[in-house]
Amino acid sequence: MSNTLQKGMWRGRAGESWVRHNSLLEQLLAEPGRECMNLLPLTPAMQILDVGCGCGNQTLELAARLDASSTVIGVDISEPMLGLARELKAANDNALSAEVQFALGDASEPLFDEASFDAIYSRFGVMFFEEPVAAFSALRNSLKPGGKLGFVCWREPKLNPFFNAPMEAALTVLPAPAPSAPDAPGPFGLADDNVIQTTLRLAGFKDVSVTPLNLTLSVGAETPFDALFEELIQIGPAAALIAQSDPSLKEKAREAVYNRLTDFYASGQGVSFDANFWLVTARN
Repeated sequence: MSNTLQKGMWRGRAGESWVRHNSLLEQLLAEPGRECMNLLPLTPAMQILDVGCGCGNQTLELAARLDASSTVIGVDISEPMLGLARELKAANDNALSAEVQFALGDASEPLFDEASFDAIYSRFGVMFFEEPVAAFSALRNSLKPGGKLGFVCWREPKLNPFFNAPMEAALTVLPAPAPSAPDAPGPFGLADDNVIQTTLRLAGFKDVSVTPLNLTLSVGAETPFDALFEELIQIGPAAALIAQSDPSLKEKAREAVYNRLTDFYASGQGVSFDANFWLVTARN
């Protein structure tokens, strides 16, 4: 379970880009994470694992909800993102009651002792496993008997038009990359609820629940569109495609994405769009 491709991405360009734009991304994505946190039984003296913790914002929020006898460990494969996570922890240490630790590692591998955690949480961190059943089996093994898994992930692309809008616009100018398999590791790797149910049951989880979540997300209410665009154009698959494209086509591709994203922008409201997720819980 090497997850070689994901490690290369998140330890390189993807992780560095997320660090640069962490503030904007947290404004967009904090709410689905909180909806998932609300499903976890947060009680005194808990040991919680945050899988794919990224820049640590959600890890710190979990810690703020817990008492001084609890510990939250955030694990991620991205060194750049964990660097920012440690900076944010240092800046917020006085506001935290629970202990917070960050660890560099691949959560698809058996990193932790058996029965180490009362709960495992993840916001958009479990869709990237090359071998999902084996990865979730390793995570289940680290849960105490009766321990709870809770994660939030994206539903299918057609229900998340904003996510795909930059790529669709860029592809009106640039050649399309090779298509990925529908269940390939990536943002939509767990978009099919049947895949989630089957994967978790094969990994040994019980009481699997998969519930749809629809939210209207927004960012940049007080930010001019041009400034927002300069951040959004550097995030996601379209950013990588444009960066690697023929220099003679870059500006046309940027213009196409710019025009497409104006559809989601309103003065005084910023960029706003409907987004659809799965809220998933299961027990060991």
